[in-house]
Amino acid sequence: MSIDGITGLDHLVIATRDLDAARDAYARLGFTVTPRGHHTQLKSANHTILFPTGTYLELLGIEEQRPVNAHYSAFLRQREGIAAIALKTPDARAAVGPLTAAGFPVSEPVDFGRPVELPGGSRDATFTITQIDPGSTPAGRVFLCQHHTPDLVWRPDQLEHANSATGLEALVIAAADPDAVAATYAALLGGTVTDRGSARVVVPAGSGDGQVPVLVATPDRLHWAWTADPAFATATLPFFAGFVVRVADPVKAQQALQKSKFPTVVGEGVMRVGSGSACGAMIAFAQDFYLDSLIP
Repeated sequence: MSIDGITGLDHLVIATRDLDAARDAYARLGFTVTPRGHHTQLKSANHTILFPTGTYLELLGIEEQRPVNAHYSAFLRQREGIAAIALKTPDARAAVGPLTAAGFPVSEPVDFGRPVELPGGSRDATFTITQIDPGSTPAGRVFLCQHHTPDLVWRPDQLEHANSATGLEALVIAAADPDAVAATYAALLGGTVTDRGSARVVVPAGSGDGQVPVLVATPDRLHWAWTADPAFATATLPFFAGFVVRVADPVKAQQALQKSKFPTVVGEGVMRVGSGSACGAMIAFAQDFYLDSLIP
């Protein structure tokens, strides 16, 4: 059972040094990328890639270095990639007590927003986030995200993608000690941990939006899927290595990837793109995803 107040995975934050280049790269991969947003309080900017399953990707760039975005600035001094993951919650403030009791210290919840341009004029999408102490979440920063205006985030005209993507299918973590990392995410998300040799799979309890499995594996296991990816040489273990995207039509996905001209490895029904093409994140596309497609 997950910690009270956490209902699954909300989105992945992919930090980039060049937000224009990140937008273009993900558009080339066949994703529909939303217009740029600006977080006025956080002094950051973003583009999002939204899925009908209620999850999304956030491409994040820093506009002005401030204490509030120090984590992302420090991350980008080392590399680009998945700098944080956001977990779903209906009440970011109410989750503080259960998180603290479970051994996950948190900072004071923060309210912020960003303008969204609509046909009828601009409105503010608003959120409350609660940051978990990064010392208690191996692989990267984790925070809770409460959406006050979900209708302004998941716009119906932005949910369809040329690559036919429909949602996040798995989060992939590279780790030297899969047991320890998997145990942490099992505590946060609930569910069970499955032993697969030098890999572990956290399968969240329940079903529905945000119930995304977490695959934790040693780099040698992940090399099979993303051979010689530069992230294995530059990132410090453990780290958020990448993610799997479910597609409705693998032919459309393969056509989009071929059109992108990015190097793509195809096999076992899975199409894999390396971190060098996707701002530091390894991506796999599949219609019917099986863990054996990523780890032998």
